[in-house]
Amino acid sequence: MLRAALYYATHFRWAVLPLHSIRGGRCTCGDTDCKSPGKHPLTKHGVHDATRDADTIRRWWTRWPSANVGIATGRASGFWVLDVDPDKGGSEALHELEAKHGRLPDTVEAITGGGGRHILFRWPGRPVANKVALAPGLDVRGDGGYIAAAPSRHESGRRYAWEVSSRPGEVPMAAAPAWLLALVDDGAARNGSAVSAEEWRKLAAFGVAEGARNNTIARFAGHLLRRGVDPYVTALLMLALNEARFKPPLDAAEVLRTVNSIAKAEARRRGLLHRGRSA
Repeated sequence: MLRAALYYATHFRWAVLPLHSIRGGRCTCGDTDCKSPGKHPLTKHGVHDATRDADTIRRWWTRWPSANVGIATGRASGFWVLDVDPDKGGSEALHELEAKHGRLPDTVEAITGGGGRHILFRWPGRPVANKVALAPGLDVRGDGGYIAAAPSRHESGRRYAWEVSSRPGEVPMAAAPAWLLALVDDGAARNGSAVSAEEWRKLAAFGVAEGARNNTIARFAGHLLRRGVDPYVTALLMLALNEARFKPPLDAAEVLRTVNSIAKAEARRRGLLHRGRSA
């Protein structure tokens, strides 16, 4: 694991972090009800601790030699990921999108331990928000997110692996097609459009733990922006929410980047709607 982590950091300049592993079919965190076995960070600040520093990486894997390897996505490593989960209909959803818009370009791709796909695209130079269920079985891992990478072990006992014909360094990492980025942007704008009163109550009562913070910002900011709340006011509300209810809080700059990305996507959506009405 150490060798892989160092290779990613030094050869590709990807920011890596140690994740819990699988031992005896269970997550090494020791929680029998773990919701993310073998996938959540070992370090205090999670993905915010991701680094390219070789000495830090060696210290981590000396302390946790069996730790799975995580790679931060988004600007931190220069790529974002389309996460395809076939068990949730991701393969069919992607096929339908490609039939409608055109095939995805050849790019770096991994096979997950659960039999899914991680399709990597170059970071476009602007925020790409994390998104759960962009379409059925399709998630986005962008700024503030991360993926488990080869040779990490999955709870199934299988390992993550690079697709033989699409390994990093052997094929160029492609830019995402415009239609996919537009879909991601629109998804960011729509994020939170169905936030219920009960979800607001739960947020106030219980807060948000690590692993759900970025998506919560995206959903709730999208909810407000979609309803015409001023972007500046939305940003202030999300910053207050982050400080009061997130465990631990996200970096304020990251919160602002996510809100700004969604606000821009919503502005584009409104512009398209207005042009459509006047045509």
